[in-house]
Amino acid sequence: MSKTRPHVPRRTSHREHVLHQITNRIRQSLELPEILSTAAREIRRFLGVDRVKIYSFAPDGSGEVIAEAIHNNQLPSLLHLHFPASDIPQSSRDLFVRARQRVITDVSAQHQMAHRLDHPDTGESLINHDIRHTPADPCHVQYLNTMGVQASLVVPVLHQRQLWGLLVAHHSKPRHFSERELQVVQLSVDQLSIAIAQANLLAQTRAQVLYEATLNQVSQLLHSPLSQPEIRQQVLEAMVAALKAVGGRLYIAAEPSGEVAQLYVTGEQPNSPNLEQDPVWQELLGRRTDGLSALTSTHTPSPEAIAQFASSLDTSLESEKSETLRFHTFDSLQADPRWQPIVALLEPTSIRAIALIPLQFQHQFVGYLGIFRSGYDQEILWAGQHQEDTRNIMPRASFAAWREIKLNQAPEWTPQDIRLANSVAIHLYLAVTQRRVEAMMRYQASHDALTSLPNRLLFNDQLSLALASAQQDDEMLGVAFLDLDRFKLINDSLGHAVGDELLKEVAQRLRACLRPCDAIARWGGDEFTLVLPHLHSAEDISHIAQRILDRLTSSFYLGEQEIYITASLGIALFPYDGADVETLLKNADLAMYQAKQQGKNNYQIYHEGMAVQTLNHLALESDLRKALSRKELLLHYQPQIDLMTGAIVGVEALLRWQHPLLGFVSPAQFIPLAEESGIICTIGEWVLRTACQQQRDWQAAGLPPMRMAVNLSAQQFQQSSLATSILQTLEETGIEPQYLELEITESAAMRDVQFTTSTLSRLVDLGVQIAMDDFGTGYSSLSVIKHFPLHTLKIDQSFVRDAPHNSSDVAIANTVVALGRGLGLKVLAEGVETAEQVEFLRSIQCDFAQGYYFSRPLQPEAIAPLLISKQVTG
Repeated sequence: MSKTRPHVPRRTSHREHVLHQITNRIRQSLELPEILSTAAREIRRFLGVDRVKIYSFAPDGSGEVIAEAIHNNQLPSLLHLHFPASDIPQSSRDLFVRARQRVITDVSAQHQMAHRLDHPDTGESLINHDIRHTPADPCHVQYLNTMGVQASLVVPVLHQRQLWGLLVAHHSKPRHFSERELQVVQLSVDQLSIAIAQANLLAQTRAQVLYEATLNQVSQLLHSPLSQPEIRQQVLEAMVAALKAVGGRLYIAAEPSGEVAQLYVTGEQPNSPNLEQDPVWQELLGRRTDGLSALTSTHTPSPEAIAQFASSLDTSLESEKSETLRFHTFDSLQADPRWQPIVALLEPTSIRAIALIPLQFQHQFVGYLGIFRSGYDQEILWAGQHQEDTRNIMPRASFAAWREIKLNQAPEWTPQDIRLANSVAIHLYLAVTQRRVEAMMRYQASHDALTSLPNRLLFNDQLSLALASAQQDDEMLGVAFLDLDRFKLINDSLGHAVGDELLKEVAQRLRACLRPCDAIARWGGDEFTLVLPHLHSAEDISHIAQRILDRLTSSFYLGEQEIYITASLGIALFPYDGADVETLLKNADLAMYQAKQQGKNNYQIYHEGMAVQTLNHLALESDLRKALSRKELLLHYQPQIDLMTGAIVGVEALLRWQHPLLGFVSPAQFIPLAEESGIICTIGEWVLRTACQQQRDWQAAGLPPMRMAVNLSAQQFQQSSLATSILQTLEETGIEPQYLELEITESAAMRDVQFTTSTLSRLVDLGVQIAMDDFGTGYSSLSVIKHFPLHTLKIDQSFVRDAPHNSSDVAIANTVVALGRGLGLKVLAEGVETAEQVEFLRSIQCDFAQGYYFSRPLQPEAIAPLLISKQVTG
């Protein structure tokens, strides 16, 4: 007995079959063309019509048939045929979207029926379809007749509430489309909308995969162990391949530190050998402002700024301003008169689109990435010719297909292209900048910021390598310590800015007079260290040392200031004076100190006796620290004479040290030691108090009051409590302020002019007299001196010693006296030792003098008789 199948209505099974086939194809295939072809075939079979075509709309509104199914060639194929946008009026397009309007055309009856599924104003679905009957458009009827179509169904294909395309069914004979047929077609079209969304998602996924794969490839290259040129070349080639380009160009700008620009190219290039020097190309890049070339690297950002930028990379990609990304086609360049020189460079090549992406962040430019695409030929088959004449109710001139050929078309840059190019450019920028930051940090860690010389860390490494080489080659090597003489005076007098400029000039001169194999570093302050390898004899080191000293003796011009400087140089020799870095540096330092002790402006080569001298120096410093408590310090007093009357007008308190073993130690030896060791202020306070107490004792003994001159050290003068301390001393000793004269050196006064003026004013307000000591040896100017509240100028003994025989000293002494008179000041000459000098000083009307000609500095009890007589005999 045979089994019988349950009866299923034929149309129902066909409907389910159509939907099943389309849905199944969507599940099985991710490729939209396959899905559309399946849909066209199954819908044609279901409707039993001669042709079903699906075409999509381009952004300009034109359409192309992208899928088609034909039965027995009853109608001609339209696959890949393009239709102009004007074939479908905008009003019809709007109704396709807003009302999901389906249109059925009966050609023989020239009748059109429109089914609206939604309300065109509200977009709400209609329970009962809005069906409207209108006469068919004559032009459309003629078009269908020409193709042999008698019945037509048009259903819109929507995606994201936009008109994506149309599904059109054609039949060569008149026929009616039932409601059930329309429902199946509509359900099928709805399935197509899902397929389109799926295809778009697939395209986005594929673009993202390409994007991430390219970025991963670039990232791996940037962190690979290859050399920088190899890395950058491969990154460029990867970008050209990913963007389907014919050429590329990566330009890394020159660094401010001196590294030259680097250029990497691949594939076809614009027709110019010096493209980066072309001002129009620079302007196209946006790197040319006010006529100044800007294809050079700006300052390297801080590591913190780079880290912040890297951490916000995703945000940076989203917010990148379009003006920093420069994507052009040949046509857009040709349309702008500014870019005609660029057009001329591209015309001989196949390049028809360029992308120029600056490698920059916050105007910090390090280069650019250029990508070049070639043109392509395009062939479009259009459905008939059009007559663009609105007066003609039949705008189509013919219905015959015609072929349009466009040659060498410029490819457009898609958003995905722009995103990828920009992302790679940012990664390149980060890699270049990170490398520069690391190099800058390494450089800063090993070099002096002021002079750009190696610092002591790098110098130690250089010396270690040089020692190893000298030991291996059995050669002699010199290590030198160089210290500038009187640099502190220049720094204090002219300011730290001038001092810094001088150090930079000195560094340049030292570099210039050394051999290529020598090394130099700034050790710190005004000290420099040198490595002098490949020495054959002691004469070699002597020649080098003398050349250095001679080179420094020439004057330095800093602005309008002419400055002279000398240096003291100490040298230790390998292998005689040490075999390691520490020993050689220590001995070179000892030799340099010995050069200072020998009068400066000379060089000394280390010998063993220098260590003993250094130990003596340290012992002397230790004894000096104990001298006050042991009452070894005392004051001697030298009279100051009125040159016109010969009367004693005052005395200067001069410090002496009576050492229990060494006897009297010269002030020239222990005062600099006190300044170096930092005890000069304590000693200075003792001198001031002791001198005032002596003045009080003399007055108590009946001696007439007279001026007591006391020297203030530069460190003592800089103390903010100076005026308070002096007032307290005056009150405690009972000395009237007008009998106390404080002497400051010219160099100390010029250290901080504003501070000096303020401090001197406070002292003058106390009633104290102010004298400027050693006048003429510093770097003061008349514009500054005239603002100081002074009473006396003291001519330094160096300008008195050779007078009146030395014309320069005569001129200086005359100038100082004239200056003093012009400013209403008294002038006192120091170091007077001969009658001839006295007569000269009288001849130029100098007011006062002191020196051995009149009296040596004397102990208090020895000078008392002179003060009683108020007269000395020269």
